[in-house]
Amino acid sequence: MNEQPKLLFFFPNRSSFVERDLSLLQSRYRVIPFEFNPSLKILIPFRFVVQFIFLCRHIFSTELLVCQLAAWHSVLPVIFSKLFRKPSIIFLAGTDCAFFPSIRYGNFCKPALARATAFSARNATHLAPKHLSLIRAPYTYHPSGFPEQGIACFVSNFATPYTVIPNGFDASEYISANVHRQPHSFLTVAAGIGTSNISQLKGIDLILQTAVRFPQCTFTLAGVAKGVRFAELPGNIICLPAQSQQQLRALYASHQYYLQLSLSEGFPNAVCEAMLSGCVPVVSDVNALPDIAGSCGFVLRKYGAEELEALINRALAADVEALSAQAAQHIRENYSAQQRQTKLFELFDKLTSV
Repeated sequence: MNEQPKLLFFFPNRSSFVERDLSLLQSRYRVIPFEFNPSLKILIPFRFVVQFIFLCRHIFSTELLVCQLAAWHSVLPVIFSKLFRKPSIIFLAGTDCAFFPSIRYGNFCKPALARATAFSARNATHLAPKHLSLIRAPYTYHPSGFPEQGIACFVSNFATPYTVIPNGFDASEYISANVHRQPHSFLTVAAGIGTSNISQLKGIDLILQTAVRFPQCTFTLAGVAKGVRFAELPGNIICLPAQSQQQLRALYASHQYYLQLSLSEGFPNAVCEAMLSGCVPVVSDVNALPDIAGSCGFVLRKYGAEELEALINRALAADVEALSAQAAQHIRENYSAQQRQTKLFELFDKLTSV
């Protein structure tokens, strides 16, 4: 039996999409993971030292260096890639391609991190954005963002080749049919609701403004940070703490609609998981969200409570059972785990055969 080729996989911290890609890569490669995330920013130099030692130990026997996002953790892998002529690939995901200075969101809001991100993007062998808008696209949804977003807008002399490869999902993990859903129920999932800039970034503020206009509906916010207490909330708002994957699946299956009203969102997992579970998507017109929603969802073209109210009224008047079935089918057909795996491995084969 032939030994699996070695692949080095770098990421800032473990998240659901990191775990999903890790499992996918392990089907073919002997993956050696490296989590860069320091507990404190002051420890970033120490993590560079640890990563340098890690690279020295593994670079000669590895076939490929893969980074989830461009940031601090991708700088040394890209340098080693060039020095030792090993291909490096960066999965562009969202925050590494965004610049929203008014809410301090995106790598390019922080000068040092911006330089690390730009260096990585310019010098990687290949980029694999999860949606084309992460390279360059017009932005019109909210005035907080530059009129053009995408990494090519913020990296000078950008010429790195790229291949768009969306996220992929295993439909067998989710139940979409023969479940009881609470009528007129809306769900939003986000980490750290109520902290820092998350409420504006994830559209929570817009949901709170609009919920009072729909007393017949319930709006569930899952992922409220510990210790957060909202001063005043409409009676139809339900706040839940961070949920396990099993709890999230149960929430998806019990709601009719999923709200993803982010100001910026590369290729989010939660809305795809909710759609696989039969939720009808109501999304903002940013990045991959309109493509994810497809013809079975509702897209908010401009940020605003009046606009969202009109859109929710349209969603409530639609044939929710038919759209629910279409939503699950749309993700199964267009964003399967197998499709992502096939496209990634085709790209890896191309780069390692040069």
